[in-house]
Amino acid sequence: MSIYDETKSLPKFSFDYSKLKFPVLAVIIVLVIVFLIVSASSLFKPDPLFVSFEDPTFDLSEKNSLLMKIVVSNVLEEDAVDSTLKVDPIDADSIIISPEEVSIPVLGKGESRTFNFNLRALNENIASGNYEIQVGFVSGGRLFLKRTSIYIKND
Repeated sequence: MSIYDETKSLPKFSFDYSKLKFPVLAVIIVLVIVFLIVSASSLFKPDPLFVSFEDPTFDLSEKNSLLMKIVVSNVLEEDAVDSTLKVDPIDADSIIISPEEVSIPVLGKGESRTFNFNLRALNENIASGNYEIQVGFVSGGRLFLKRTSIYIKND
């Protein structure tokens, strides 16, 4: 007796695929919403380093120093202990930034602090142009770097 015998047949299964349309669509919509929530949550984390200047252009004919503000934020999941903020001009022969380094004993989770730095030209014969500055923030064993530039005008 063979399974291909006409007298014996396997049970037939029939399924209406149109009934699956709404549950599959609901699962896809839920997955898309979860993906959007997860990806959007990273957009709301603060930047660990934010650098701004008192003026976008440092005109040496008007003043001899410029205020630079740096906001550091602890984006880690725990408190940061013994963090360091260091500011280095890329062209150290042209500009001076003081202080060069700031120690932060404790920076709580999600906490931010603002630090002021003074930027000066090394001498009055500096050429007009963009000068780059590198800011480094060591927090919780991780290094965060940001490069920015300031236009110095010297007539």
